[in-house]
Amino acid sequence: MRPLRTLIALALSGALLAGAAGCASNAVAARVNGVEITSAELDQQVETIKSQYPGMFDDEQGQEQLLEFKRSLLSSLIDQVLIRQAAEDRGITVTDAEIDEQIESIRPQVGGDLEGALAEANMTMEDLRQQLSDQLVHQKLVEDLDTGEEITDAEIESYYEANIGQFTEVASQHAAHILFDPDDKETAERVLAEVRAGADFAELAEEHSKDPGSAVQGGDLGWSDPSRPYVPEFEAALAELEPGEISDLVETDFGWHIIKVIDAREEGTQPLEDVSSLIEQMIAQQRSTDVFQAFLAETRDAAEIEILIPELRPAMTEPEVGDE
Repeated sequence: MRPLRTLIALALSGALLAGAAGCASNAVAARVNGVEITSAELDQQVETIKSQYPGMFDDEQGQEQLLEFKRSLLSSLIDQVLIRQAAEDRGITVTDAEIDEQIESIRPQVGGDLEGALAEANMTMEDLRQQLSDQLVHQKLVEDLDTGEEITDAEIESYYEANIGQFTEVASQHAAHILFDPDDKETAERVLAEVRAGADFAELAEEHSKDPGSAVQGGDLGWSDPSRPYVPEFEAALAELEPGEISDLVETDFGWHIIKVIDAREEGTQPLEDVSSLIEQMIAQQRSTDVFQAFLAETRDAAEIEILIPELRPAMTEPEVGDE
């Protein structure tokens, strides 16, 4: 399960932050086409990170990193204002229903207790709704900028040949499990008997598993990654299973597991025909990113941007010798 603090960190790095509502400070950090970004907005995001990662900026080096972080964060907030303005100019809107749908998709990732996770992360539901609104606006703007240019077979083949290492698979297994508390072997044994009698593994995982991340997926753990192995007892049991087989009870520090292997694959290179659709998506995604970044750069150049806190202005590059 991805904790909410990780989602917040991703949001920070992706320039998808909401402003802080109701903060006491009205000092202005920047203006973007007349729209103010307050110091309170900036400070709120810094304090959020500090609360999640205590000591991150404590030493001398940390103070230098904090200044650079604030510059980067302010730049991201400026971009977000520009994105909102560009979306408004193009008639792009986000409905409450769309935000509600996003919120419901997040709940399972935090074990259903979204409100508690928000409180732990020093966020309000209003903060989250604004973040999700900004994300959706960003997504819709990217889609609106899409040129729809066709991706040719020659482009796909060229990408495949230039990036063949991306399509080399290591030997791995696609597994699922049902996890029980360490002191609940009795329930584990009963459920194992049900599985062996033909009961639906995914339904039993959703009902009984204590692993919130995989339980909502019917116990599905995805493909194993040799660079990030499971705990030794789990790995040993997994190695003994063929696709379709169910393990006996496996005890680890996490509790009792029932493991099922869904599929397995040997090491090898995926043929072009198997990954052509994926490559097409990757090329399309890169094109969208390039188009959006070029659009944002042009929008920045045309915008009236004032950074009113001197130390947060971008560091100027020293002119090269011989430059005018």
